[in-house]
Amino acid sequence: MNLSVCLYALIDRIEKLTEILVAIYGLLATLIHILKTKKIEQKPLRERKLWTHTEVTDYLGISVSTYKRRVREGVLNPMTLTGDDRYFEEDLIEALERSRLKGKI
Repeated sequence: MNLSVCLYALIDRIEKLTEILVAIYGLLATLIHILKTKKIEQKPLRERKLWTHTEVTDYLGISVSTYKRRVREGVLNPMTLTGDDRYFEEDLIEALERSRLKGKI
């Protein structure tokens, strides 16, 4: 194999790699845009309802012991305000989606 054939093969591979990197960059730019838009669309904190652990157990249809176990496992991540667990609805939906993706529900 002569040198010019090797160089052309190398250049071809570099061009293909460049195309792939440009495509990845485009996907990342789109993802960043979606994430920024999602944050903007959230309601102001004053308008968002905080759920208590009792409301969460009722909503999820689980017992208090299951609730405590899910908190220990990290499936549910409450905010602790004045000693009480609180959740925003979108945080619960996100936890349910993570569980669904893992095959737990």
